[in-house]
Amino acid sequence: MSKPTQRSAQQSLPAGTAEQMIRVRVKALEIPPIKDGIVIGRDAAIGGEAMTRTLRLMTNEKFERFVIPKDDIIQDVILRSSVVRKLGKERMLKFIMDRIKPVMTDNELLMLDIDIELVIEDSL
Repeated sequence: MSKPTQRSAQQSLPAGTAEQMIRVRVKALEIPPIKDGIVIGRDAAIGGEAMTRTLRLMTNEKFERFVIPKDDIIQDVILRSSVVRKLGKERMLKFIMDRIKPVMTDNELLMLDIDIELVIEDSL
């Protein structure tokens, strides 16, 4: 029986290359896996109902699902309830349809990380 031959790392590298390097970024898994919302494309790998059930199982945070009927790109929008309370459903959906929809395809899931700043004034 012949012994298997081991090739050194140098032999498997392309000519003129002395070393190989790898860079890996490691981050903690965020629960829930979305921040403030997600826009789900019509042909995305997961639908709005399945994503809503997943969020219910993974977190106590409240999310609201909005089905987008008769749209060729967007099927569902899921938003954190606190965002909807601060900005309003109609305002958020208009923003998504006007600004997010033009840059997405029907098979994408786009995560939304929304920064909200409220300025409250009152006279005492």
